Amino acid sequence: MKLQTYKKLPSIFRREEDFSLALINHIPELQVGDYEDAETESRVGTRRADIVATGNDGILVIENQFGKADWDHWGRLEAYTRLKEANVAILIAEDFEELMIVTCNLRNEDSNIDWYLIQAQVNAHDEVSFHHIARPAIDIQTEKKHTDYSEFWEPVRKEGLFAGKPVPLRDEGWIGKSIKGVSIILQFHNNACSVLLSFQGENRNEKRDAVIELFPISEYQFELRESPKFVNMLFPVMNKGKKDKDDWHIIREKLTELGSDIYHKIDASL
Repeated sequence: MKLQTYKKLPSIFRREEDFSLALINHIPELQVGDYEDAETESRVGTRRADIVATGNDGILVIENQFGKADWDHWGRLEAYTRLKEANVAILIAEDFEELMIVTCNLRNEDSNIDWYLIQAQVNAHDEVSFHHIARPAIDIQTEKKHTDYSEFWEPVRKEGLFAGKPVPLRDEGWIGKSIKGVSIILQFHNNACSVLLSFQGENRNEKRDAVIELFPISEYQFELRESPKFVNMLFPVMNKGKKDKDDWHIIREKLTELGSDIYHKIDASL
């Protein structure tokens, strides 16, 4: 059996600031709550936090760094979290020492704030994954709250390309799958649904150009959303969504059909 190999974050992100910019498109993958409005380099007094986000679960503060987490970043996270009056605090790094893990667990015992240490890893295909190293303990009330799962995604998660664990109701707006450094995200909003492609890595522009070649305008409609730091392609599916329950079966079919089509074309060509 071939073991998974991992690369360092700087192999696909030139600076930690570039990593922060990529992270704001993937906050749901951290599995810490529902946050949508994210800002990088958010001012806190005379300093700047890497990421501050707001949403249905309050305020989230993230500090991230390459390599092994150090106590300077932990100290900044504590200061920014308290000054922003945040509900959730996350330090993201590639490795953590045992004492920091113990410290984070102790924080969660005596604090109303949820503290996380999350490991970021890059595989051979330039795909980034996230793993909880330390997190709040799940008490009985929290566990009950997390047993509410999305009815919409239930048939999709049972079989097929996008099969997987049930989707918590709070994360109902999307599911995703990555391939060759491209994230394919099925989006499900109140009045619309779509497929979003997010390109990762230093060669994201080259990947974008290669993918565009696969989807001629005569057959596919999409919008390019990009800046010097990120590149996305949005494929609209229907102007129907959560509020159109009678049409959920059609929405599921069209979303998964397009998502699968995109996945297989990328898999065969990149």
